[in-house]
Amino acid sequence: MEALRYDQSINVIIADMGADGLAEALRDAGLPVADIEIDGRVTALPASLAKGLEHDHVIAVEPADIVAAEARGLNRLFVVLTRAVSRLEVLHAQPLPTPLDKVS
Repeated sequence: MEALRYDQSINVIIADMGADGLAEALRDAGLPVADIEIDGRVTALPASLAKGLEHDHVIAVEPADIVAAEARGLNRLFVVLTRAVSRLEVLHAQPLPTPLDKVS
């Protein structure tokens, strides 16, 4: 993971429905992922728990899934995208939600 080259906290955020396997998949890939309750450099987090948290580097995974997960999904996505203090990455294979489709 390229984000590890920076000496900062990293929070990988995904839609709640995919959160169960995220930390495990990252650990299986050899990344040092801590549980959110434990201080660690890299954490994996469901989108619904992102409010009020800040991390140096946020990686938002599949914004379309975050939006589709609940009626106020665009609001949830806004919260996710504003958790980054210095660096934000958006990883997606699906098309971005309409408000983001012109962002590069």
